[in-house]
Amino acid sequence: MFLKRIGGLVTVITLAFSSTAIAETTSNNAFFHIQVGSDSNGNPILLDLSSVKGTEYIISQKHGDGMAKTTLKAACSQGRLFSKRFSLYTSTGQLTSDDKTEREIFPQLGTADATSMEIVCRVADTRSDQ
Repeated sequence: MFLKRIGGLVTVITLAFSSTAIAETTSNNAFFHIQVGSDSNGNPILLDLSSVKGTEYIISQKHGDGMAKTTLKAACSQGRLFSKRFSLYTSTGQLTSDDKTEREIFPQLGTADATSMEIVCRVADTRSDQ
């Protein structure tokens, strides 16, 4: 996956990912998401590309009437993934729960966790080669 910023537009070229990539932007490009999976109800699980800082990033998904956001940190060279924060928000954006307990996650191939980690690690690897 390669990301390139061109005059305020973000272009994404997705190469050989097993899940569907769907991009969503706001008018000011403050948010940029790629669908990395779906929950059991078919709701999208999204990787927030604007949140990526090195190998730390946020995935979000619908939770009841609100939203759940998980902050993850990948140890790419070790193939390990850690959940650093799990936050629940109401439909109006109010934070209702915030768990900052760090846990290791063991992502299974084809899951949102594994797909998001693969994308973030490829981008981090591409950036380190430059």
